[in-house]
Amino acid sequence: MEYKKRKEWFLDNEQELAAIPSRILAMLIDIVIIVFTFYLIGKVFDWIGLGITSIKLVNILHIEIEAKNMSETKIQVFKTCLGFVPIIYFAFTTYITNGQSIGKKILGIKIISIYHHRFGLWPCIERSLGYVASTLELMIGFYQVVWNPNRMTLHDKIAETIV
Repeated sequence: MEYKKRKEWFLDNEQELAAIPSRILAMLIDIVIIVFTFYLIGKVFDWIGLGITSIKLVNILHIEIEAKNMSETKIQVFKTCLGFVPIIYFAFTTYITNGQSIGKKILGIKIISIYHHRFGLWPCIERSLGYVASTLELMIGFYQVVWNPNRMTLHDKIAETIV
């Protein structure tokens, strides 16, 4: 079976791979924005009368919600919906800015697709879902940035990108 080799492209030869500390700081900025978004969502739902008193991000995979007059089933559905907030955040910011989340934009680094000039919506969603895959198994997907020669993490490999 013959495989068709895809053509890689790059804007110019002056691009550099983003430093690991810059990538970590950009991710921390994005996490702060996501936590603030959770806070705003809680305030909005409390304001419209759903009775959510607090949303606590215990860790990256666990959210606790305190509510006055919501059933346990509604709380579980709401938790599931909140689980998609980071995926939506990363997918849409990357799509709208063609490769930069807010944290990356602040630090001046950019995600570049290996095979495409412009990010489509699906590759952005793929990369965002790749963050979930990178988080599994003790976050080894993120640690790959240390030993990969192109500083590609698991989500970079999934979406065929470099930073």
